[in-house]
Amino acid sequence: MSNPFISRIVRAPREGVYRACREPSELVRWRFPLDMTARLLSADDDGYRMTLTYPDGRADTFTATFIERVPNERIVERVRFDAAERAGDMTMTTMLRSAGDGTEVTVRTENLPAAIEPEDNDEGTRQALERLASLLEH
Repeated sequence: MSNPFISRIVRAPREGVYRACREPSELVRWRFPLDMTARLLSADDDGYRMTLTYPDGRADTFTATFIERVPNERIVERVRFDAAERAGDMTMTTMLRSAGDGTEVTVRTENLPAAIEPEDNDEGTRQALERLASLLEH
C-alpha cells in the first residue's frame, strides 16, 4: 500500500538540508530514483524545469513551481509533467524538523498522476532521500 509520507533522517543541519531542497542546482543532484538521471533545463526564483531519464532512454520532463518556502521548515511545489498521460498538478511538500544530530526530511506527494504507480513513486522518493543523505552526510 502507498504511503503519502516518506521520511528519512539525514545527518546534516537543517539549514544545509533546506538549501539542498530549495535550490534547483542542488535538486538536480539528488531528487530522482537511483536508476535514473536528471538534467536541469532552466531555473529562476519561482521554480525550475527538469528532465528525468529512465535506463531505457524514456524521459519525463516537468515544470516545478515553488508555492511556499518557509526557511528551514517547509517547501511546497506544484509539479506539472509535459506528458499528456501525466496531466494535472501534483503537489510535493518537503517538511524538515530537527532530529537529534540531524534533520528528519518528510516528503508528501498529493494528486499523483494516474499514470504513475503510487508504490513506484514511494520507492523513488525513498531512493531520492537516500541520495540526499549520501550527498550531505560526511
